[in-house]
Amino acid sequence: MSSSEQVELELGQKALVLGGGIRSDDGTNPAHKRHGIYEPLTRRQIWFRVAIIVIAACSCLAVGIGIGVSVSVGESGGGAGAAEVSGVYADAASDPEDYLSFLVVGDWGRRGEHNQTAVAEAMGRCAAVSKPAFVVSVGDNFYEGGLNSLDDPEFKQSFTDVYNHQSLQVPWHAVLGNHDYGDCGYDEEQEGRPPKECPAAADSSRSPSFQLDPSLRRRDWRWYAGRNFEHRPVADVHMYFVDTNPHVSYYYSQNRPDLINIPGGLGQQDADAGKDKLKSTLQDSDARWKLVFGHHPMQSNGFWGDVEDVRTALEDIIMQGGAAAYFNGHDHDLQHTPGDIKTVPVNCSGVTTSVERRLHHFTSGAGSKTGRGFGTSSTRFEHDGAGFASVRVSHDRIKVQFWGPALQGAEGLLYSYDIAPPLGC
Repeated sequence: MSSSEQVELELGQKALVLGGGIRSDDGTNPAHKRHGIYEPLTRRQIWFRVAIIVIAACSCLAVGIGIGVSVSVGESGGGAGAAEVSGVYADAASDPEDYLSFLVVGDWGRRGEHNQTAVAEAMGRCAAVSKPAFVVSVGDNFYEGGLNSLDDPEFKQSFTDVYNHQSLQVPWHAVLGNHDYGDCGYDEEQEGRPPKECPAAADSSRSPSFQLDPSLRRRDWRWYAGRNFEHRPVADVHMYFVDTNPHVSYYYSQNRPDLINIPGGLGQQDADAGKDKLKSTLQDSDARWKLVFGHHPMQSNGFWGDVEDVRTALEDIIMQGGAAAYFNGHDHDLQHTPGDIKTVPVNCSGVTTSVERRLHHFTSGAGSKTGRGFGTSSTRFEHDGAGFASVRVSHDRIKVQFWGPALQGAEGLLYSYDIAPPLGC
């Protein structure tokens, strides 16, 4: 047997293994069978078969590569924008050392208008990278005046329909803002800026109690709202959510029936009870990191500025309790004020001692309408535009980042700051 004949025989045997010879009938003629194996192929048939095999192999390889590219693009967002989005939010990507990630947004519920949808889309893209365990809302969840029933369509229009991105299908922990208590804003055209009447007749039945009702989760399972509550997602992180509205004396001194007398309104709240609960929770917690969330700012250079009543009522309690940061809304912007280092009395293993501490103040109230400007107070960062915050917690730091949506081509990271562990015991 010549070498060429040997090669042809080996190829013919491989062709038989890979699929058998060419059949000229339906396979019922015994003359074409040898114990279940077809007749050997001719030289032309062998080379034709080899060519088919090679072409098929190349096609499979090409399809495989195509599938790989398709899967890669699909996971990152699809299309030409995938690489761009990945780059924009690269700094938000969770680190192996992070044991908690979440987003913070406030002052947003406007049925998708006033840039709310743009912020929501940016949150969705950021969350696809940062993988938040939940989202925190720091109040003014539904404009104007809150919800008027458990069936109020605004819940769907301002929440479910807007934050519909897959990456945002996580629990939302929400506190109440003044607008959630029935505040429908103020009239800037009149002296003293008197409060406005809520425009819709249905708003006469509005109440903050609707947002707090657990049955609202039948409409959207993500929604968890409360007045004064705590959350400990991991052992090293203890979070406290405080209703700051009862601490604002202005609402009482101005005799605001829209906030005080409605069902579940301020007239039925015990500010001292909320303050005592905050104090005991922080002091009793052994978490390495403690964070507090409310609606009104204690330190702000925004339109409303410092809400002194809230600062007087809560700041020392928060600092003595060892919290590293306070997050708020109310001012429709993004701000970071480190706060002054203060000497506070702290109970260390049963002994009261003086410890120096600093409380970082972060305003994240830019979930929709912005543009109110700033004052002259000192801040480390301020941005009078739409956006939100991402927070990632590890053993050695809390990374807080502010992000802007795709407005005027400005989507991306605006500011980043790492908080060191609190001083003292």
